[in-house]
Amino acid sequence: MTAGLNIHKQTNPQQAAYWGQTVGVQGFMVNYIVTDWQTDVGTNPDNGTWKLLRRFQSIYSQHGVTDNFIKIGLYRGHDWHDAKQNQKATRNLAHAAALARYAGLKGLALDLEPYKPTWGGSAGGPELAKRVEAEGRKMGQAMHDAYPGMTLIVLPDVLRQVEHEKKASRDRGDKHHNGYGLSAPFVRGLLSIPWARVVIGTEFTYSAHAERIPLFMRQAAARYRDDGPRAHDAAMADFSIAPGLWPLGPNAKDKSARFSPAEFRQRLQVAFDTSKQYVWIYGSNSAWQKDGPLGPVPGPVATSFQQFLDAIHQVRANCSAKAPPPSREIPHGTK
Repeated sequence: MTAGLNIHKQTNPQQAAYWGQTVGVQGFMVNYIVTDWQTDVGTNPDNGTWKLLRRFQSIYSQHGVTDNFIKIGLYRGHDWHDAKQNQKATRNLAHAAALARYAGLKGLALDLEPYKPTWGGSAGGPELAKRVEAEGRKMGQAMHDAYPGMTLIVLPDVLRQVEHEKKASRDRGDKHHNGYGLSAPFVRGLLSIPWARVVIGTEFTYSAHAERIPLFMRQAAARYRDDGPRAHDAAMADFSIAPGLWPLGPNAKDKSARFSPAEFRQRLQVAFDTSKQYVWIYGSNSAWQKDGPLGPVPGPVATSFQQFLDAIHQVRANCSAKAPPPSREIPHGTK
């Protein structure tokens, strides 16, 4: 799940039990640790942020919330012309990876949605494609060097966004792009690194009907296989698509359901059946918690909230029931 949690207010056993056992969340993309590329967490394990994240992982993993990631967004713009800015971003991402490794997290989740200009506009145009690809490779290498075994999550499916922008531009008869243009070469460079695991988190599945989810996931996987001359071979050894769902909280002031619990259960089951590794949920402020710490409107959850929780536990139980039995072989070197 992304959003929904405030690590600074909810790092305690009670909250861990709520998310891990009551809700059934198995991991978070954790906000408020490395906000953006300009945030430097340093390298000192005695730093308060390092201690907090390690404590969070220790407490939450005891309640089944094991697969956690540091989520890093683009809430401040980036100027690809500025060599010093590129170097600082590379350093900061490396420090974030080192922190994730130290705290016992699975890795980093890079949210590449350009909340501020990063892939176009004042950040630079298509003439910078080669530079951005090279910088993406440097950033990827720096993170990989700091945490070689990490899982890298990239969201959203930026190649799909690029395709849609190009189509919209052709339809309008102009060359205007709405902000994702340079994300394609960046991802090409980023995924040229031999990551242990790469996951692309889709957002266009937020409201997709269940029967469409497998098709959308296949199309997303094809985009990354086909983009460039074998540019991503290094990352394809363990590559997967993680469909995102958004069932509760249509906006920050509304905790109501976006679709019915039955529809959520069906979509979640199909997503579980189709995904190789992860399915994720956009938490939308505190829509998943009564009087939660996020969003401007505290208060009760949706009237059908328990049915959404039941759906998560039912789908997880189905998944466990379908899993193959554990091997009876004794691992080599153990007694």
